[in-house]
Amino acid sequence: MSEKSYVDSSLDPSAESFHPAPTTVAELLARARRQGHALTAAGAELETMGLDFVVAHATDAAGAPWIVRAPRRPDVVAAARVEARVLALVGPRLPVAVPDWQIHAPEVIAYPRIAGVPAVTVTAAGPQWNIVDPAAPSPGFIESLARTLAALQAIAPASAAAQGVPTATIAAARAQLAAAMAATREALQPSPRMWARWHRWLENDALWPTHAALVHGDLHPGHLLLADDARVIGVLDWTEARVDDPSIDLALIVGCFGRDALERLLGRFAAAGGVSWPGLAEHASERWAASAVVSAEWALRRDHAEALAYSRAHLAALDAAD
Repeated sequence: MSEKSYVDSSLDPSAESFHPAPTTVAELLARARRQGHALTAAGAELETMGLDFVVAHATDAAGAPWIVRAPRRPDVVAAARVEARVLALVGPRLPVAVPDWQIHAPEVIAYPRIAGVPAVTVTAAGPQWNIVDPAAPSPGFIESLARTLAALQAIAPASAAAQGVPTATIAAARAQLAAAMAATREALQPSPRMWARWHRWLENDALWPTHAALVHGDLHPGHLLLADDARVIGVLDWTEARVDDPSIDLALIVGCFGRDALERLLGRFAAAGGVSWPGLAEHASERWAASAVVSAEWALRRDHAEALAYSRAHLAALDAAD
């Protein structure tokens, strides 16, 4: 995807431009057809487990696989405008593939499927790990992820801001977290020990960075596409990308793979040019300990009962592990 300044006038972020999500694959593919792409269904059912989109798998006339998505809510239509700008910015600069949105309209987004297997697949029985061992991620996985994160954070915040990517200073990020903790306290009911831990972290200047960086924002394993040898070769779902605390993506490494994996990754991250600081590993670990706040704040803003229940369960697990 070539870099460009995204000005797609068809993506009016107002509620008036929202089309309710389709209920069948045929209806979703009809939306793509109206955008000039005749795609054939590769599965009979819509995927509906995602919070933001319904998804169908399809093929084009040459047999190449495509992903076709429709937004669930008006705010997703607005967020897609920002995500398009992020993809245009990061695509030429990363050592991995990102989605190339060849269809981009309020009612449908579609792109050729990127090669690779998600590190985690969500099934009816729960998450299923693929290729990578979460208890012992391979050197190839660690190296490729570290290089990807170093390349992402090397993109100048000013370049991101010029593309319309949301941007926050570290001071603003800390203030936003403090506000989110207060806003979610009643819903989450954190233990006094966890509440005190969160605020010790917020107030510890020695742990916090002095610079902001471009982050993916939701780098859980389901968004990492792997080659057969577990190297990361693609990254999906850039909806939460922004300029913010550079530890945001690293906190998810702690949560999914553990502190030892983070320490290994940070060594490769620094070797690839990533900017580090002495408290980074502890800072990322403390951010993970407060991660239920972020998901709960999202759930409360959208009145999403299921996501809030997940946040409560997540916090209980974090508290029990502390």
